[in-house]
Amino acid sequence: MALDANFELLFAALDLSLVKLLRDAIRTTEIAGAKENGPLHPQVDILDRQRLHPTPYYAPRPVIHPMPRYEARPVIHPTPRVEPAPPIPCPPEPCPRASKSPFVPPWKVLPWQNPPQPALKVKLIKLKPDIVRTGSLLDCML
Repeated sequence: MALDANFELLFAALDLSLVKLLRDAIRTTEIAGAKENGPLHPQVDILDRQRLHPTPYYAPRPVIHPMPRYEARPVIHPTPRVEPAPPIPCPPEPCPRASKSPFVPPWKVLPWQNPPQPALKVKLIKLKPDIVRTGSLLDCML
């Protein structure tokens, strides 16, 4: 064994013996004190929680006293006390004038008054379809 290990073992043994001596001294003091003064830890009495049950109190309802309101006495007149003014005559309204429209509606024109209109011709454009040329380009690309 190395010398350092022996020193460490010696220090550990001394620490252990010191702890044992301290524990014995504490135990001796507790036993001597218990003989003279009684036990160090007195018995603890655990009591129930104190509960308070007050008598219920019912408060009266709050009452609101509004300020008194004094209103005027209603006045009732069964007949009017003032004679109505005579009605003011209105100026006569101008008579509405009939306005003539510059266009005559078609239902007012009799058929023999309207000359017959020439028949409309539909213009037809006849072209040869170019199906032969249209598909050839796509065929080359595929």
